[in-house]
Amino acid sequence: MTQTETQAVTQTVAQPTTQTDLMIELKDVFKVYDMGGTDVAALDGVDVRVGRGEFVSVVGSSGSGKSTLLHILGCLDTATAGSYLLEGQDVTHLPDRELSRVRNRAFGFIFQAYNLLPDLSALENVEQTLLYAGIGAKERRERGVRALEQVGLGDRLRHFPSQLSGGQQQRVAIARALINNPTLLLADEPTGNLNSEAGDGILEALVELHRAGMSIVMVTHDPRVAATAERRIVMQDGKMVKDEAVLERTKLGMTTAA
Repeated sequence: MTQTETQAVTQTVAQPTTQTDLMIELKDVFKVYDMGGTDVAALDGVDVRVGRGEFVSVVGSSGSGKSTLLHILGCLDTATAGSYLLEGQDVTHLPDRELSRVRNRAFGFIFQAYNLLPDLSALENVEQTLLYAGIGAKERRERGVRALEQVGLGDRLRHFPSQLSGGQQQRVAIARALINNPTLLLADEPTGNLNSEAGDGILEALVELHRAGMSIVMVTHDPRVAATAERRIVMQDGKMVKDEAVLERTKLGMTTAA
């Protein structure tokens, strides 16, 4: 698909209409890696806009650039060229310390691997984010309990990861991502390690968070999982080739009109 055709597809999707609506804006973003003397463009001139309160999925085959895009969005990596505006702030060339502050303030991260500490309880795992932020013990405990209750694990506070199912461990990871009240939740293959039933539970939790107003960008290789979102970005060879509304949305094994 040519650049002109891609722009035409993008215009068919409901886009943020005001600067207040706009949360993320990537303009002509490149990410180039030096692979033994050969430059490889993981992102090749990508333009993305995400509005406040949107639920966007990013799909594509392995090597399409979808995870690189998520890392750029989450300030886990920086672009080789182009610009990144986050809630109107240019974060393209911020030093590492400032990027770390942006990550802690703005984002909650969910990964395919739950990354829970095995010797800590569910509550202690969730509290770790606030411990690093210097929050006192009483407030850490209160916010950790609320976050776990929010994902349906209020009765599993003292359980260790080995005592939880894969779906429950991922819910702990979601609670950990929510505890700092992020403005954007970034999920990289959040159901990738789960069976269908547990995966549907995680998707249901994400849909409920979106209904409550959370902005979500989710990377997945699974078209069914992608169709849980209200908007879908398709990546291929480092380019965004589609940006489209999801007309038939997946929900817990059933398909409903968006």
